[in-house]
Amino acid sequence: MIFVARGLAVSLAFFAVVYCSLSCLVALAWCALKRTGLKCAITSARFLFGLRIFSFMASGVVTVFLAFPSFWLMERTSLDEDARTFILAAFGLLIVSAGLFRILRAKARTARAVKQWLLGGSSIGNAAGTPILSAANGAPALILVGIRKPRVMVSDAAATVLSDDELRVAIRHEVGHMRSWDNLKKALINATPFPGMSSLESAWREAAELAADDAAVRNRQDALDLAAALIKLSRSSKPWVEPALASGLVCGASSVSQRVERLLGWRIAVRRFQGTWPWTLFLLALIAGIGSNYGAMLALTHRLTELLVP
Repeated sequence: MIFVARGLAVSLAFFAVVYCSLSCLVALAWCALKRTGLKCAITSARFLFGLRIFSFMASGVVTVFLAFPSFWLMERTSLDEDARTFILAAFGLLIVSAGLFRILRAKARTARAVKQWLLGGSSIGNAAGTPILSAANGAPALILVGIRKPRVMVSDAAATVLSDDELRVAIRHEVGHMRSWDNLKKALINATPFPGMSSLESAWREAAELAADDAAVRNRQDALDLAAALIKLSRSSKPWVEPALASGLVCGASSVSQRVERLLGWRIAVRRFQGTWPWTLFLLALIAGIGSNYGAMLALTHRLTELLVP
């Protein structure tokens, strides 16, 4: 039992060091990327989310699959850790606990808001397998709520202000958020706190709105309808705070004027293939390489742990 507790403490300390180091590198990389002005990367929602979540995913995977097993197999049974190890372990536990607290708080606040908006509401249809619900009591115009069972909520004001075509393409915008799992991505970002990431998170949220616009628009008329919907709702909607685990059509995460200008300039273009298969092949090759040299990777990780953790 003591040996297991030591392993957990060393693993948490290793996680804290690697997570903070990688997060600092990500923050520096983001600052450098903004200065270089690489627009294709800055406006890519997938790239920005991957950059934001990289430090947590990488440090978590290495800790679980390499750091703890290497300790279990290669560490002596005698206690040789000093107080700094347990301080780092406590810091790692604090990072994990803070992430869990943030996501539970965000879930509770979102659930309270949705419950209030749905008082007296009813189902009014279905789009791409996603239920469409009417909402009131201060609800935003259109918003996607839920992660496992997403639902599009349409307020009475939106149904009144928008034409049928405008409402249809606006709902498709929310379905675009659903297909990109944007609410789940927001939950993961909430679960991985680190100072200095707010600029990157804001850039991802803005890029996610642009990506949802692209997913909703199929032709020139759709672009004009969505632009009209954004203009009408931005003028008629009252200021509101978007719940952490929801995605609204008109929110503070993006510039409505920028989106409208982009939609008005919409034109048919040859879309480049943006599949994820190259990254999937790279990941599979990396896993195969680590798996075929797992013993050597454990030894390397054990030496790295001894260097990083006192």
